[in-house]
Amino acid sequence: MKIKHTLIAAAVLSSASFSAFAAVEYSITDLGTIYNGDRSIAYGISENGLIVGNSRGRVPTGAGSDARSSTLGARFYNDATKYVANIGGLGYSGGHGSTVANSVNNNGLAAGYSPVFDLSGSRKYQAFVHHNKTGYMQNIGTLGNGAESRANGINNHGQVVGWSNTKADGSDNVAFIYDASTNVMSEIQGLTLGGSRSFAFDINDKGNIVGTATTANGSANAFLYNSTDQSTTNLGSLDNSGFSEARAINEDGDVVGFSLDSNNLYTAFFYDSGSQSMQSLGSMGGDSTAYDVNASNVVVGQARDANNVRHAFVAKNGQMQDLYSLLSPADQAMWKDLSGAFGINDDGKIVGYGNFWTDKDNGRSQRMAFSLTTVPVPAAIFFMGPALGLLGFMGKKRSQTVA
Repeated sequence: MKIKHTLIAAAVLSSASFSAFAAVEYSITDLGTIYNGDRSIAYGISENGLIVGNSRGRVPTGAGSDARSSTLGARFYNDATKYVANIGGLGYSGGHGSTVANSVNNNGLAAGYSPVFDLSGSRKYQAFVHHNKTGYMQNIGTLGNGAESRANGINNHGQVVGWSNTKADGSDNVAFIYDASTNVMSEIQGLTLGGSRSFAFDINDKGNIVGTATTANGSANAFLYNSTDQSTTNLGSLDNSGFSEARAINEDGDVVGFSLDSNNLYTAFFYDSGSQSMQSLGSMGGDSTAYDVNASNVVVGQARDANNVRHAFVAKNGQMQDLYSLLSPADQAMWKDLSGAFGINDDGKIVGYGNFWTDKDNGRSQRMAFSLTTVPVPAAIFFMGPALGLLGFMGKKRSQTVA
């Protein structure tokens, strides 16, 4: 009788929880390319589903000509209309360099960098903001006499952060903040860890900024900059001595990035603003980098395995999972892999890139931007608790009987 009850409990658990353990967590959308191009990557997503990144397309070289040339351009995807647009560049012709949009806010203001050319024909890259409502791309320039700049993060107030040279020879790098409402770029005041170089990667709506800066001893550490009192916190590193870089911050002040660890690997980290501690998110056998974090502390990034193959990952409660393994078998059949995840919003939507099969029989695939949407948890999972309780009760009863 004991055996019968135990088997019944096990059967309930098995049938109720099988779909939960094998649950599909995400459905995937191919975000396409510009100009029928052959590759794309998504880097940023807003809270209302606007997506930006980079795509390679083919555009006409001139009116009335069938000749085409390749161009790499920033792209804008509207999740509501499913419309992909080329947001242009800073006055360059097709085939010359790559325009990249790194981030976008809820108002459709995107930030990134694009090639420009001086009078000698030399190509440099400078930061831009793109106004989606007007279609205008604005070069926000550099600090001082700097030659190059990059815009990396933007918040919903139109504040942009990145880095710029201040010298014409490009020999230095200084973190900047740009205000779209005043069109003013300035060095971030008070941002120093004792060294001379700094790079800003993200800013939240409270104006707090994260990035990496050099220290007096020549190393570089992740920092958290408080805009209210203009103070800078050195977040340290996982090995307490080496390199770290902060890539994103959420509204609670939690930070993610990567750091050297005791095994001399670059390893994704989560920095808890409450406990003020840096925690490793692990790896897949090689280096790993965390690129974004949402309000629920769900982290996304890229990890390499022992064979140096890239994998997009999601980390929940400090546990890293390969995103590809969380797709349905049907979606896995369409995609060779998911190689990197670079953005996540508070709804849990993830963007990045993978390789989409174009000719699976002959092993041909295409690098393609994707978005992942969470799939509702199967109803059966709600029976797991009672089933586990029943199994535990039967086990306890059996022990008592044996005793």
